[in-house]
Amino acid sequence: MRAGDAKRSLPLAQPGPPWSYEQADAAAHEFLIAVAGERDIYEYVEDPVEHARVNALMLLFNEEVTSAFATYLARMPPPRAQAWRDLISGGVSAEVFGPLTLQEKIDERRFEAHLRAARRKRIVAGLLAGIAMLGIVVGGYLLWGARTNEELRETGALNFGALSEPTNQAALGGGPPIVEPALTAKLTESFAVTAGDAQLALRIGSIPAGAIPYPQGALQATLFQYAGSGHVLFVGPSGFVERSCLRASVVTEDLRPLDVVTSGPCSNPVGRSGTIGCVGPTALLLDLRVASGVVELPEGGSGIASAVRVQLVGEDARYQMLSLRATIEVRSGEDVAVPRFGAAPGEELTFDLGDGVVGSCIVTGDLPS
Repeated sequence: MRAGDAKRSLPLAQPGPPWSYEQADAAAHEFLIAVAGERDIYEYVEDPVEHARVNALMLLFNEEVTSAFATYLARMPPPRAQAWRDLISGGVSAEVFGPLTLQEKIDERRFEAHLRAARRKRIVAGLLAGIAMLGIVVGGYLLWGARTNEELRETGALNFGALSEPTNQAALGGGPPIVEPALTAKLTESFAVTAGDAQLALRIGSIPAGAIPYPQGALQATLFQYAGSGHVLFVGPSGFVERSCLRASVVTEDLRPLDVVTSGPCSNPVGRSGTIGCVGPTALLLDLRVASGVVELPEGGSGIASAVRVQLVGEDARYQMLSLRATIEVRSGEDVAVPRFGAAPGEELTFDLGDGVVGSCIVTGDLPS
């Protein structure tokens, strides 16, 4: 039923005034009859646009037929002419087995371009889905690893090895103190908050010279097992113990405190007074309560002991807070044992932190509760 390439004599509309809708439809029907010729018409539809679509007459609209019909479109009311142009240009040609016109061929190429674009989109979508799936797998693996580490940390992170023997007997076992360098930190982190009502972010700064007894790095800290409990050891210049407000906190990964001890001349002590196990001009040993496993926090939630924060706290009326800080961490999965030592009351101990830093103290005999 296609038109083919044979030349035909087709009626042309003569120039003149615009037709009414009835005149335009009548003229279109006459043109379609001429185009169809002897071909069978299966159904007559009063609307010529639908008549052409239903009877697949658009298959006959080759370039010659389209050019002839353009003379009719010139006299049709604009809405009716637009309906025909949409049908001829391929707007609905898929319903009538087109395309035949040049515009329809262009539309066909556009359709193929859309198909190629759609294929590219499917490929990209597939790649994105693959990446997302990989992310889910990796995330699941990391989550599984985190949970596994969490289980290990319930018995390992900052686990100072609770001993089964009585505290007083445990205090004697373990030999001389040997410092573990991986568990040693210098108090170098400066933190200062000026007094006032301004926003906190605007009041945070560095410690001015002379506002704190000792400069950055003058004090160091390390961890030990002693008397069946965890302990923190401060080492510094001679006489620092009497002059310094010292604080140590057992904290979770997000720095939520599980235990806080304070020692020295502090106008505003925080936490509890630590049990002093050893004291001297250059060293101070304080007990820590390091819980093993998950701990329920008073403010809600839970946490695991993951680090010890140590501070040298300064006092100045111009400041709400002054401190030099450091963090000692015992990470899960690392093969770093918190060293253990033992000593009798009255015995003098020496702690060598390396680089010429040595502290000494006398064992008090006071044991952690």
